[in-house]
Amino acid sequence: MKSLPDTTVLRIQGVALGVVHSGWLERALEPPSPFRLDDHGDLQLICALETFSSRSAALADWAGTARDRWGLPGWREERVVIRDGSEPRFCIERALLRPLGLVLPSVQACAYCQTEAGPLLWIARRAAHKPVDPGCFDALVAGGIAGFDTAWSTLIRECQEEAGIPQAMAQCAQASGSLDIRYDAIDHALRVTHREHIHLHDLKLPADFIPTPNDGEHQAIVAMSALQAWNSTLQDAWTPDGAQATRALIQRHRWLDLA
Repeated sequence: MKSLPDTTVLRIQGVALGVVHSGWLERALEPPSPFRLDDHGDLQLICALETFSSRSAALADWAGTARDRWGLPGWREERVVIRDGSEPRFCIERALLRPLGLVLPSVQACAYCQTEAGPLLWIARRAAHKPVDPGCFDALVAGGIAGFDTAWSTLIRECQEEAGIPQAMAQCAQASGSLDIRYDAIDHALRVTHREHIHLHDLKLPADFIPTPNDGEHQAIVAMSALQAWNSTLQDAWTPDGAQATRALIQRHRWLDLA
């Protein structure tokens, strides 16, 4: 095979949806494969895959082949729907999002409580076994949106699963905008691109409620003052999205102005 470009655009029906680095491009083209290079050098699915179901089925088969051949960090048996705007194009195993540079739709809740001493932020430390950002600080609740779930139903579920927050408390979350994250990383010695569109929420919890790490996603949950959290996010110990969302929460409430 001739030398491959550093990055290649992944297009589905002419729409750019992903970005693939050379190592994974070589894998994507290794037979048997649902992919091909078009005349412009972009990565495409083969022409016969013209429906959501046919594309999804072919990518499911390829995901199994990729796992057996090379291993995939973070394999979840969890399908994510990839969209062009509101149009669903296919669903794919979540572990292949970074190799193909596809956008993960996700939710996040920055949780806090008000005390006599001022606001306290509840911060999660990710489990050491996580394939992405192991051991890093993060927003208390964060999770990918699987299948055709909504951002709201995902948030309610993740609140209970990750932090033991009951539904009645979780429903107090307030939407606070969105955040788009993109950065390159190394997975199993190959360069990949992490892309994520995050639905952000603020969640005020009762002062006497203590979140608990329930499902193994977090190794610990800690409380920080606004100043402690702000200073912590300036260190290289956070997920990129968790740091940005936490700083935005603090700025939005002007908590440092009050310190």
